[in-house]
Amino acid sequence: MTEPQSFDRPNVYPWPPIIYAAALLGAYVMERLLPFWPFGGWEIRPLGAIVAATGFLIAVAGLSHFQLVGTPFDPTGRAKVLATGGIYRFTRNPMYLGGVLFFTGLAFALRSGWLLLAAPAIEYGLQRLAIEPEEAYLTRRFGDEYRNYCAKVRRWV
Repeated sequence: MTEPQSFDRPNVYPWPPIIYAAALLGAYVMERLLPFWPFGGWEIRPLGAIVAATGFLIAVAGLSHFQLVGTPFDPTGRAKVLATGGIYRFTRNPMYLGGVLFFTGLAFALRSGWLLLAAPAIEYGLQRLAIEPEEAYLTRRFGDEYRNYCAKVRRWV
């Protein structure tokens, strides 16, 4: 659910942490009830750890750039400036991209099939509940500046 435009905020609820927590909890419960790993004995835990760490670093780079330019990272907060430098030159959503990569890597590192299945659900939830309302808000807030930025930089990668 999004808030009416007159409130000039991207969203009422902080969907990203809700989505992440729900995915972790759901995967944990399912692993306890019905554990499965679709890749047999493949030892890919180190690769998973590298992907998780990469995702974490991408998210931190996005967060750090928000702090550098002085805009809130709260998904319900009002943007003060449009972040277009740093990692935002390569992806419009580094914190969300990093989150999806982190959960995907964590799934491989922990050999959790349920967490692996949760990763695309996380991406879908972020897209529908966070990114789309944020894009509409940023278009209202920054107009052509944001539209021009979107024409140059992809949503994910």
